[in-house]
Amino acid sequence: HEHLIIYCHHGMRSQRAAAWLRQHGFRNAQSMRGGIDAWADLIDPAMPRY
Repeated sequence: HEHLIIYCHHGMRSQRAAAWLRQHGFRNAQSMRGGIDAWADLIDPAMPRY
């Protein structure tokens, strides 16, 4: 099964969107915890932010 990863800046909106998608039949929808900001911290803390 493929995963459907939803992300936003901090992870709150994507969490709601993933929940909505799961309620509508997309069982593999997931939110990226912490959003793109947390991902950037793990990959490159010096990465410019908006």
